[in-house]
Amino acid sequence: MAQSKKSNTRKKNSTRKTNTSDRSRSRNQSQRQSEPMDVAIKSEVILIALFALCVFLFLCNFGMIGVMGNAISGVMFGIFGLTAYLIPVFLFMVIAFAMINSGNVIATRKIIAAVCLYLIISMMCELFTKAPQEAVSYDFKGIYEACSTNRNGGGILGGSFAYLAYHFLGLIGTILSLLVIAIIALIVITDKSFMKGVKSGSRKVYERSREDAAYRRERAQKRREEAEELRKRREEERRLQEEQKEDQKILRMDKKITGVMMDTSLTAEHHEEPVVRERDDIHEINLSDFEEQMERPHIHIDEEAVPEDTYQKPVAARPVVTQSAAASQVITHEAPSDGFDFSKIRINGAVGEQQSDDISEIVSPYAEEEMPTSVKSRPVAKLPKEDPFGIPLTTDPQPEPARSPASGMTSGVSSAGADRLSQAQTVSAQNRASGQTSQGMTQGSPGNQPVRPREYQFPPISLLTKSMGKENKNAGNELRETAQRLQQTLQTFGVRVTITDISQGPAVTRYELQPEQGVKVSKIVGLADDIKLNLAATDIRIEAPIPGKAAIGIEVPNKENTAVGLRELLETDEFKKFPSNIAFAVGKDIAGRVVVSDIAKMPHMLIAGATGSGKSVCINTLIMSILYKADPSDVKLIMVDPKVVELSVYNGIPHLMIPVVTDPKKASAALQWGVAEMTDRYQRFADFNVRDLKGYNKKVEDMVVRGDPQAPKKMPQIVIIVDELADLMMVSPGEVEESICRLAQLARAAGIHLIIATQRPSVDVITGLIKANMPSRIAFSVSSGVDSRTILDMNGAEKLLGKGDMLFYPQGYTKPVRVQGAFVSDKEVSDVVEFLKNQQLGNIYDSDIQQKMESMGAASGDGAGSPGGGNERDQYFVDAAQFIIEKDKASIGMLQRVFKIGFNRAARIMDQLCEAGVVGEEEGTKPRKVLMSQEQFEQYIEECL
Repeated sequence: MAQSKKSNTRKKNSTRKTNTSDRSRSRNQSQRQSEPMDVAIKSEVILIALFALCVFLFLCNFGMIGVMGNAISGVMFGIFGLTAYLIPVFLFMVIAFAMINSGNVIATRKIIAAVCLYLIISMMCELFTKAPQEAVSYDFKGIYEACSTNRNGGGILGGSFAYLAYHFLGLIGTILSLLVIAIIALIVITDKSFMKGVKSGSRKVYERSREDAAYRRERAQKRREEAEELRKRREEERRLQEEQKEDQKILRMDKKITGVMMDTSLTAEHHEEPVVRERDDIHEINLSDFEEQMERPHIHIDEEAVPEDTYQKPVAARPVVTQSAAASQVITHEAPSDGFDFSKIRINGAVGEQQSDDISEIVSPYAEEEMPTSVKSRPVAKLPKEDPFGIPLTTDPQPEPARSPASGMTSGVSSAGADRLSQAQTVSAQNRASGQTSQGMTQGSPGNQPVRPREYQFPPISLLTKSMGKENKNAGNELRETAQRLQQTLQTFGVRVTITDISQGPAVTRYELQPEQGVKVSKIVGLADDIKLNLAATDIRIEAPIPGKAAIGIEVPNKENTAVGLRELLETDEFKKFPSNIAFAVGKDIAGRVVVSDIAKMPHMLIAGATGSGKSVCINTLIMSILYKADPSDVKLIMVDPKVVELSVYNGIPHLMIPVVTDPKKASAALQWGVAEMTDRYQRFADFNVRDLKGYNKKVEDMVVRGDPQAPKKMPQIVIIVDELADLMMVSPGEVEESICRLAQLARAAGIHLIIATQRPSVDVITGLIKANMPSRIAFSVSSGVDSRTILDMNGAEKLLGKGDMLFYPQGYTKPVRVQGAFVSDKEVSDVVEFLKNQQLGNIYDSDIQQKMESMGAASGDGAGSPGGGNERDQYFVDAAQFIIEKDKASIGMLQRVFKIGFNRAARIMDQLCEAGVVGEEEGTKPRKVLMSQEQFEQYIEECL
């Protein structure tokens, strides 16, 4: 029992001890938890009190607290001087920063640095008052009273240090030491190195100066080039003037020798005036000596004008070919990489080996035969047609260089023989203008209309901007590295290929791969996404296989695209020597070769692509190519622009038959006029027993040469350009589709060609009939493969890059060709149009065509509406009104069923009934209300109909 009692007492004691220990622990924990709360509350109270004190001191400085505030302000200004305005803010910030970062060594350093910076500011304020400089000795009381009264200086604090520093270091030493200490304090406060800031600033200054120097060098180079061009132009003008003077002297000497003067010839014509009034006068005037003199310029053009304007172009191209060949040799001698020797891959650039071969083939035959005939064919051959007796009747100093693309688009240099021609033409034109000619010359005045086209001057090539292409010296190495990476990528997937050729174009580079025996083409095509991933390309296009080659082409976008300017294409021999008047400078292909196509052989073209892909620029390029190639008498244009702003700039050029059509309703009439013109031309072909436009014009020329008075005029080729087909198909789809199909089927032989563009390549715009009759197509970038198949009947256009990147698919090609289209800016277009407008060739537009189109538009509007006409009531108007009144129900569908008419006509009848007050306005899907009774409608008929 005793032991049990002892054990019980022990247990009680132990429980008491545990209870007391638990209580002590809980008490300690509560104390520990309350301590941080107390510290936080204390800190918050101190900050609030400090903020109130600082606000109080700040208001005291501005005299807003009364007498007590003024006394406190005087003490503050006496101690701190001018910086007393800042001391409340500075005091609050320093104390708050110290409380927040208590125990932090870095914070303590920053506080000390801030105090030093504040002291430096006070010393500078004291130095600005010049008190230390003027003080004889240190005066504690004087400094305090001066700062307290004047409220400036540095106070006792700043003034004392300023006096000591000035006494021992002087003014300059004091300022330097203060600046150094201030910089050190700022570095400590901001934790930013001063030297790094100086380095970065100096680096920026250096980079900016280097960029400015490069810009100045470019500007200087451009100014030098402009000055050189101006100097050459002036020298050329001076040389031409000297040649003209010499030619005038030669002509005067020739006239003196032969005894035939211009005055005597005119007198001879005047004597024969009462006897003969026909053009035979000219035969009698043209003596043998005079005929020889007038024939000399034609021979002189072949000898001098051709070598000067035409032969120099191929010669200038030869150094470029040599340079490209040399560059290829330099690339060839590079160190080969591991495995396959990529240095042996041939690279075709903008002027590569293939192009050099083409240029050499072009130069050699034209050096002796083609150039004289090309120059002679257009300007010289036309002279006898207008006047077969040897006397030119018009003055045109630039027809020779302008009509021959080889000379007209370079410098416009005329030879001595051309100057003789121009002088004779000037004399004859002046005689006609002054009215002092004979009757024989007056008889030639009715022939002014056919002569007018020869007065057309082709726009100079200087109106177009030169393309500034940058050369990349490391392009060969980069291309070979990409080729090696491409080959390694295919090898990782078990496809072994050999890269045989690399063709670099303006925007895309094509790598030609030759797979080993047993490798399926579909396997390479299936790796398109993996190739794109490994090459880090935006998109790739695989052409498998390349037409005419045992290779597969992988087209990879270039890192830097090269713009293709229109001037660059028009200056090439491919365009200058192209025989067709409607040549189209398309652009450059992947190999960098110029692509020029004949619209007459297309013969109709469809252009489609998404918005911003380059359709309008392509149309501008086509029009500008025609303006630089064709005379207005040979080619005429009809432009349809429902968007109003794209083609309206061309209004006023001599090639336009009518102003640009912007009304979609009139556009249908323009296409219908094209159908009527085609039918009329075929009827004329049948009357003349010819098959096409070329045969008809040849027969007309023969009749003119024979002097047949019934000879008709030559027919020009007509190009109809429609910029947006989708809008026309929305307004009148039936008429537009019918006219397009008829023209596309039959208009080729009649010399009428269609160019249709649309930004919505869907099946409701490009219908099956339209697509089947448009053999040539250009596809720009589209959003999906469905649109690509709508245009080209195959995929591929959805992978184009935009900005002129196109798939060119003319008639006769087995597969579309990727071409980078030429770029022509709005300024270049406006400059060329302004040049053509300033020629003032007389009445440009054909009023007969405009009247026919208006009549066709009115007729089509009547036919599409109702037999009754535009503002007249429909023939079913009365019957429909009586039927609606009888049924007491009005709906368009009911009229369609009862009268067996279309929706459009039924809707127009319903609108007429609404205007007459028979039915009410439409109310959504509900039937219209019938407002008239039978008696009221009969009264309406008697009064109004």
